[in-house]
Formats: sequence, C-alpha cells, structure tokens
Amino acid sequence: MKLKLFLSLVMVFVSFGFVLNAEKKAKSVTEMNLHDFMEEYTKPATKLYDKKDNADYLNKILTKVPDMAPEDQKAEWKEIIDSKLAVGKPDETCKSCHTKFKKEYKKNYRKKLIQVPEELLPFPKEIKELLKK
Repeated sequence: MKLKLFLSLVMVFVSFGFVLNAEKKAKSVTEMNLHDFMEEYTKPATKLYDKKDNADYLNKILTKVPDMAPEDQKAEWKEIIDSKLAVGKPDETCKSCHTKFKKEYKKNYRKKLIQVPEELLPFPKEIKELLKK
C-alpha cells in the first residue's frame, strides 16, 4: 500500500515537472533578450541575404526591431533601419545600430526580455531550410 502511494506521488511530481518545463520552453520561444533575438533571427537572415541574395526575411525582421528598442530610442532605431532599407542595404543596419547603441544597451538593458512578434516565430526554421537548398 505504501509503495503504491509513493509511486503515485512520484508520478504526480514528475508530471508536474514536465508541465512546468513545457511552459518554460514555450515562453522562451516568444520572449528573449535582444542579443538572443539577434542571434536566432537576424544573424541567420543576414546569412541568407549574403549567400542567396534573399532579403525578404531580413527586411521583415528589421521592420519589427524598433519595437524592441527602449522607449526613448525607438524613433532613432526606426530612422536608422528605414534609411538603410530605403537604399537596399539591410545588412548595414546592424552595424549602424551597434555603433550608436550597443554600449548603452548592454549596460542598461542586457537582460530585458522582449516579445518576439508572432509573425516572426517560424522564421528561424524557414530560414534554415532555405539555407540548405
């Protein structure tokens, strides 16, 4: 009898652990810090642009990036990105923003979580597939 009760309790705790772990994984897909976003989204999109001359993903990602900026910098981020996209140089936006904002961002916002826009969520997998072709 005690063994059955013990096994039941173990199963409850194991099940609870799986639920918590699944919830944590689901949340990490939609929320991350900006550095991780750039690594998982912008970097592969830039690679796709460089290797296959496909700017579609990079352009779509970059149009969402100003929304991830600190409130007082959103307008400047948007201005930089819009100016580079207007001349067909999406790959230069990263360097422009890094030059101007990287030190301050790292100092003040490094761990701040950002919400990844839902329409961008499938991009890493799609980009990976396009790079294989």
